[in-house]
Amino acid sequence: MQVEEKLKTLEEEITALHTVLEGRGINSRGATDIFGRPFSLPVNAEHKATVFNAFTLLSVAQPHMRVFWAATFGFFCTFFSVFAPSALGPYLKKPREDGGLDLDPETLSTAGNLAVSGTIVMRVIAGSMCDLFGVRRTFIFLLLVAIPGMIILMTADGSAGFILGRFIIGLSLATFVTCQVWCSQFFDRRIVGQVNATAGGWGNVGGGITLLVMPEIMAMFLEVADEGKTEGEKIDWAWRMCFIIPIAMHLLASLFIMTGRDLADGSYSELETSGAKQKAGKSKILNGLGLAAVGFSNTNALIMMLTYGLCFGVELTMNNKLTLFFNRYYAQPPKTASQLGACFSLMNLFARSWGGILSDYVAVKGGIRARITAMWVIQSLEGIFCIVLGILTFNMKSPDDHFFHGAAKVQGQYVDDSGYNSVVYTLNGSQYALKPCASDYITPPRWVECDGVPCELLVKGYITIKDPNPDCIHNGTTLGPCIILILVFSLFVQMAEGLHFGIVPYICRPALGVVSGMVGAGGNLGALISGQFIIGSGAQEPLDRGFVYLGIVIISLSMLMHCIFFPGEGGILLPKSFPYDPQWVKPPANSAGADELKFDAVVSTTSEKNPENSSV
Repeated sequence: MQVEEKLKTLEEEITALHTVLEGRGINSRGATDIFGRPFSLPVNAEHKATVFNAFTLLSVAQPHMRVFWAATFGFFCTFFSVFAPSALGPYLKKPREDGGLDLDPETLSTAGNLAVSGTIVMRVIAGSMCDLFGVRRTFIFLLLVAIPGMIILMTADGSAGFILGRFIIGLSLATFVTCQVWCSQFFDRRIVGQVNATAGGWGNVGGGITLLVMPEIMAMFLEVADEGKTEGEKIDWAWRMCFIIPIAMHLLASLFIMTGRDLADGSYSELETSGAKQKAGKSKILNGLGLAAVGFSNTNALIMMLTYGLCFGVELTMNNKLTLFFNRYYAQPPKTASQLGACFSLMNLFARSWGGILSDYVAVKGGIRARITAMWVIQSLEGIFCIVLGILTFNMKSPDDHFFHGAAKVQGQYVDDSGYNSVVYTLNGSQYALKPCASDYITPPRWVECDGVPCELLVKGYITIKDPNPDCIHNGTTLGPCIILILVFSLFVQMAEGLHFGIVPYICRPALGVVSGMVGAGGNLGALISGQFIIGSGAQEPLDRGFVYLGIVIISLSMLMHCIFFPGEGGILLPKSFPYDPQWVKPPANSAGADELKFDAVVSTTSEKNPENSSV
């Protein structure tokens, strides 16, 4: 009896030790894949990792953490390249003789909206490609698709080339689908919300990093530009050279992704050969159409497709708008405007992960109903803060105010506040005349007017001149509150995104790629609608009014989340016994998800080939 008690105690201690080690991301039980290769992380019965924390983040070991970092970096690179032109917008809008492409706000807005909306169809296609060909191949394809667009941008000589280049680069944003599907296939459902949110969030940070880094890269190229060039020629050469960086990043990301696996146990081809994975039908096209029919006939997927556009679509829109918003409305120089605009995207460093963590946390006690409820509450708060952001300057004057249409220009002023007292300089001449409440970033003349008399302006580099009207937004005191509101607004935007993809893996496993593509495409569709038709370029309505309208739309359409329902689980209001099935077209009875393997088939095949190892 004492021996049995000691053995029981020893087993309990060993189990406790395994628990501690597994909590640190150590595969203490020695689990291996179907080919006998040991995993670095503890896994469940499907060989999906069960741990994701600070300990595991320090690893890039095969297969789980290699996939996490490859997916994150690949998605990061596409966000970096898609929004790189936005970071250079203040230079690109300059007249051709000053080194720009003479792009007006309407063209910049249209190009930005096409950059994030052109991938709507591509995301749906990418979802089916993930299910049929594997995430890895699809990921690399999407990264390489963007490179011709960057080359077109580098050689653009007008608005047509600029718009086309941004559209092609934008197709690579479909890597969001590959990022989320890949992580969903490698991590346990109990932690997939946090994993997807972290990978997606850190990938989204690329949009903020590019707003911080590209102006610095631009400054570096300006420094090394040929001294024999004019100022305009230097700017023209420098912004074109900037796109070498994202091209190199896409190539590096493709190489990194090649080192990963399609699934935790290996590539699609070797798994299908071994019998572990169900082979696609004879016609992959017909099989793909069947999966698409299953995905698009799911009510939950369709609702999530729409509501995701109210968070991710809003983020894409803000990434396109904020740099020029701070530049045009708050008279901030290009570098500062980019840094302020980057704040919105940089919240992805933690905010989207918070959404995923919240989703997994509430699901412990409340299940899928709690996940949906948390998603609705957070997204409604997002809409409220979007409205408050617009109201902040609603009654102040901006360059897009209808009151100024057709009004005479005013002479720009430069305020030098580097000393004890601010000195105001007036720049006379038509080249320094501004539209009411507008500003410009210029090379200063040597002689200007100070207190009504000519004086020498001893300033090197560029300066910002602006309309001195005290009613203008840039002459008010709302910049600080505006930044705070943008940070809080962004917090709820990113959390809502993480909460969405804490639910997506539960919608329809056989068509996980299609559903992920649908929801992701909804994000880009939301960006098109909010960027082009709700906020616009400022030509129809000032941007701050657009923020108010957008917030109202977010709150109103998010109410559709009350219609999301899972049989046996319920919804926000609908009980789990409600007689309704959201899946209209059923997947074939013998269909399996792209990540589902038949481990017994591998054992059987191995036993037939190697009878002496049949016990393994």
